[in-house]
This record gives sequence, C-alpha cells and structure tokens, in this order.
Amino acid sequence: MPAAQHLKLQQGQHEEDVLVDVETGSWAALYEEGGRWIVRQDGPEPLWDAVEEHLGRWHAAGTPAVEGATVRVTAEAQSLHW
Repeated sequence: MPAAQHLKLQQGQHEEDVLVDVETGSWAALYEEGGRWIVRQDGPEPLWDAVEEHLGRWHAAGTPAVEGATVRVTAEAQSLHW
C-alpha cells in the first residue's frame, strides 16, 4: 500500500481511521465500537484485506521491532522483510 494515505475523521460519536489509496481509489474506514473494530472498504483493490494480510505476516514473524525491518525496492516492486 505504498500509495495509501491515512486520515482521521469525526463521524458522529466516533472517530474513524481512513486509508485511501490515491492510485487505485480504494479506501478503508475503521473505528472501534464496544471493544470490536468495524471496517468498511470499497474500490477496485480490497485495501483492508491487504492490511490484514501484512499484519498477519508480521505476527507470524514474531512481531519484530521496526528496526529489524528492511525494505527492498526495485523497478518492478517493493517488499518488506523482517
């Protein structure tokens, strides 16, 4: 999600975290309610699904510190490794 931008919006009684992928137009909005996270997403790419996939990989790697991460960037793509 290299083109995603983060916003915080006040929506009635709760504050939402919003991710918007400026390249694809995909977006995801989430907020906590009663100890649960409520997520909505739309657009051509399931943005929040990608966030959860990356978070799952991070947990599977033992939740390493950010200092242990490396980013590999090539002309074709970028990747994150722990």
